[in-house]
Amino acid sequence: MAVAIALRVRFFARLREQAGTETVAIQVAPGSTLADVYDVLRQRHPALESDRTAVRGAINQEFAAWTAPVSDDDEVAFIPPVSGGC
Repeated sequence: MAVAIALRVRFFARLREQAGTETVAIQVAPGSTLADVYDVLRQRHPALESDRTAVRGAINQEFAAWTAPVSDDDEVAFIPPVSGGC
């Protein structure tokens, strides 16, 4: 049984600026969700957006709900909302 799940996390746009990095490798407990991952990252990077409604999460290049579970070796991304255009 796995003791920890290893993930690669990518930040985009202003979240990258808030975190001070584009990518980070982290480990979380088995059974963790996308929300759990973001909470761990907020502890390490307190400048990250605190309002999750202003952030979209993705697992392996597909948008996912905050309740979606993560698995070992997943790529997780956090993206602020994008606006503009016609």
